[in-house]
Amino acid sequence: MVSKVSRFTLILGIFVAMMGCNIANHGSFVTNTYQDVKVSGPLVRLGPVSGQSCQTHFLYLLPMGDSVSSPRAIEEAKNAIKGTIIITDVTIDDTLSFGVGYSEQCINVQGIAFGTITQ
Repeated sequence: MVSKVSRFTLILGIFVAMMGCNIANHGSFVTNTYQDVKVSGPLVRLGPVSGQSCQTHFLYLLPMGDSVSSPRAIEEAKNAIKGTIIITDVTIDDTLSFGVGYSEQCINVQGIAFGTITQ
């Protein structure tokens, strides 16, 4: 009986420890994304943009799909408005939500797009 309780306690401890790896509140702010030195001339404000990169964990442990990625979320935000060259006032935040039998971790990017006007 003791060995069954010990195994259960060990498995439960590992499960809780692995869930803790996902639970983190962090965010960051940068003034602008990388701008190519070849771009010259004034840029126009195109408007607010946002991007997101998410991953679902089945049974809170087993990842499904690609892992979350800040560069992927930034690229999605840059592609939100055609002609975007840089994004300024960039905020990057991490969210974790729980459902019945799954959790979802997302990286969210928000900012203001600047670029060229395209017709």
